[in-house]
Amino acid sequence: MFSLNKPGLLGIDIGDDAVRVVELGRRRGALQHWHSGMAALPPGVMFDGNVDDIEALASLLRQACQASGSRCSRVALAMPASSLITQAVRLPAGLPDEQLEILVELEAAQYMPFTIEDASLDFCIMGPAPPLGLDQEGTELDVLLVAARRSSVQRRLDAASKAGLQVMVMDSEALALRAGMAHGGWQAMPDGAAFQLAWGLALHGFAR
Repeated sequence: MFSLNKPGLLGIDIGDDAVRVVELGRRRGALQHWHSGMAALPPGVMFDGNVDDIEALASLLRQACQASGSRCSRVALAMPASSLITQAVRLPAGLPDEQLEILVELEAAQYMPFTIEDASLDFCIMGPAPPLGLDQEGTELDVLLVAARRSSVQRRLDAASKAGLQVMVMDSEALALRAGMAHGGWQAMPDGAAFQLAWGLALHGFAR
């Protein structure tokens, strides 16, 4: 949770038409947008969800942050679904973290059209897997794998760095949209629907 002693977090949506920024704060127990802003995205900056012009995107990120009025430099970004590979797998329960990470990499390699060295990989334990038999209860976990080309992720990180921003979170657009939809606070903003993704990313600064 935020406090007066903790820095904020900007949710930044790099969309097809604009860069949108949201910073949330708590007022009387409710989350509200403290700052929001945008910068129109001209042709040639993005192509098919990928950053085509890092310098131009960095400039637009600076413009959107300045338009918001926020002085926060810690940000949460997202990757579009078209750039991500997601796969649910079953893995043995009770493994040490090191062994679990090795198994995740082995499983992920089966689904990626590029090598594990070229990938940015993350995973989330969804919970105990439903037993396939009476003797298997509690022996496996459902795990969600998420992977993207390292170069695609890095271009977003490079643009943010050139804009003077520090990326704390790299989410998926689908998950951030789901979080934003569940919270619903963006509905009170002017043109709030356009800021739903940025709102969902800004929620990473609080309990999600």
